[in-house]
Amino acid sequence: MRTKKKPISKPPEPAKMSKPKPQIPDNILKDFLEEKCNFSKLKNISKIRAGFLWQKGNIQRYRINVWQTTYEMGQFCPNTKIIHSYFVFYYPDEQMIVDKTEEPVDKHKDLLGRIRR
Repeated sequence: MRTKKKPISKPPEPAKMSKPKPQIPDNILKDFLEEKCNFSKLKNISKIRAGFLWQKGNIQRYRINVWQTTYEMGQFCPNTKIIHSYFVFYYPDEQMIVDKTEEPVDKHKDLLGRIRR
C-alpha cells in the first residue's frame, strides 16, 4: 500500500521589511541630557537609550533611560541601574524635545495623604 504524496508547494515569501523606527538625532539628545542631568559630568555611564514608543500626528513619544555601572568591594558582578529616566515628546519639524516626565509620588504617604510608618 502506498501513501499519497503531498503536492509540492511554493517556498514561503520573505518577510516584508517594515520602515525603520524613527530616532532622535544624537546632537539633540545629548543637548537635552546635558540640560537635564549634566550629562558630561556623569561617571561610569554604560548605556543611553532613547526608545521610540509611538507617534500621534507629528509628535513622537520616547522613553529616554541613562544607565550607570558601579563596582563595589566584595561584589562579584558590577551593579548596573537606571539613574535617569524621562518620558519626552519629540517634534521632528522643530527639532525640539519637550520633557513630559511626572514627578514621583511621595512613597512615605498613603492614598489619603497620611504619613506611613
